[in-house]
Amino acid sequence: MRDLPCTRLLFALLVMGSLFFACQKNNLNDAELAEHTAEYAFPLMSTQLNLRDLMFEILNDTLGGDTIVVNPDNTMTLYYSGDVAEKPATDIFEFFKFPDAPIPVADTLYDFPLTVPDSVFIRRADVAAGKMNVVIKNGFTEPITGAFYIPQMSKNGVVFKYPFAIAAGALSISPQFDLAGYLLLSDNNKLQFRYEAYLPDGTRVQIPESSPGVPGVGVLLSGFTLSYVEGYWGNSEYDLTRDTIDIDINNTSLKGNVQVKDPKVTMTVSNSWGFPTRGVVKYLSFLGKDGKEYKLESTVFNGDSIDFAYPSLAAGEVGQTKFTHVVLDGTNSNIAEIFNAQPVRLIYEVSGISNAKKDPTIVGFLTDKSTIALHMSVELVLEGSAQDFGAEQTLNLNFGDYADIDTSHIEAVEFKLVTENATPIGAALQLYFQDSSGVSLDSLFIGAPRAIMEAAPVGADGIATGQTRTETFVPMDIDRFDRVRQSEKLLLRTFFTTANGGTTPVKLLATQSTAIKLGLKVKTRY
Repeated sequence: MRDLPCTRLLFALLVMGSLFFACQKNNLNDAELAEHTAEYAFPLMSTQLNLRDLMFEILNDTLGGDTIVVNPDNTMTLYYSGDVAEKPATDIFEFFKFPDAPIPVADTLYDFPLTVPDSVFIRRADVAAGKMNVVIKNGFTEPITGAFYIPQMSKNGVVFKYPFAIAAGALSISPQFDLAGYLLLSDNNKLQFRYEAYLPDGTRVQIPESSPGVPGVGVLLSGFTLSYVEGYWGNSEYDLTRDTIDIDINNTSLKGNVQVKDPKVTMTVSNSWGFPTRGVVKYLSFLGKDGKEYKLESTVFNGDSIDFAYPSLAAGEVGQTKFTHVVLDGTNSNIAEIFNAQPVRLIYEVSGISNAKKDPTIVGFLTDKSTIALHMSVELVLEGSAQDFGAEQTLNLNFGDYADIDTSHIEAVEFKLVTENATPIGAALQLYFQDSSGVSLDSLFIGAPRAIMEAAPVGADGIATGQTRTETFVPMDIDRFDRVRQSEKLLLRTFFTTANGGTTPVKLLATQSTAIKLGLKVKTRY
């Protein structure tokens, strides 16, 4: 046999009493020493877990559309949000639906009933777009002259007027009038059509029917839309939204039991409908991890309803948006009790009632841009207690020269696990040695995970006041080591518990972190 070079032997003697986390691995090529033993120590892995990153790991590495916000004091708040449910006024209220065929004008003065929602009375409407033709069939044997009026429709203060002259027996279709910019005024939900027709001798006449039951005068309207409507909006109920919010803080791939301190549900309503609207909460319940339903009850609601803020016509607030914020927390609801059941989903349904107080003196408005938008969110300040709450992390692993060394030359193997924890969370750990395909070959601890990472000390305010270092030595027999040294990955699986066995609420700060290091000591015999 060849002697190990002196420098290599000297290095071996020095590292025997050192930490396992030296910066370089030992090279065992040609490492043979007759009837001698030596110990070699080197690091396998080291990882630093910031608590903010750790929370993302706990939440299955994704929050979808949800957000973790780091507050100015470094505490963290987790927001779960539902979709923003926006209802344009045009989805709820339909105005002035005109027939595709000409509207028959049966007399020289004719009131056409406007299509409006039940109990709604319109006194003003501003036309955004629309086209109109006046159709007249002269049933006389003489020519007629005259004018067609819509007294309630004007533009720039001038009432609509269409003068006509029609030959005997002729059908006349007027030019197409562009109605954009016209103003309609009414006090009875009716639009008035009026015409005056004269024979050549000046006799005023009513134009006869073009055929039995079909008046000789008609108005054809198309593409009619409004930019502004003003009036009393009646008393009716309409749907706003039904939605769910998934809460995945308890949906990790490992078993968990988390209690969150001071959870909140916030409902935000932005409203540019210019009349009183009452929101009716038809459904607001959590589904627990146990599959049971837990209704969210609050003193904030009047029964199951709340009146939304709205822009006032009387106050000159046309075009403005008003906001209503409803916060449900432990002071005004049973939400804290619900979260003890570890809810996994919030289901809610909200409808609206216009003019719930049925006050006909309130004149309101809508514009073509008026909307009600409702947004629900669940807010969880990451301050509370946790027991056996799981997360995992996969790290690369390389045993270097020890992956190929003849095991007959290995006398003993020992792993050293060091944790340096500045968080108020302790953990039971298990490390799985995996091949390149992620198949576990063995684990560091035989059987169940071992509670080796102790939480940092915690002050009265729930904030960690220091750091806890823990060293754990894990011997491994040669047969097991022969199997795990072929692994290329290390799966670190943790089961977190907050200070004092999960009974003390703590504050989780984004700046808190923990270090986990794994080293290997091999005793060789040559």
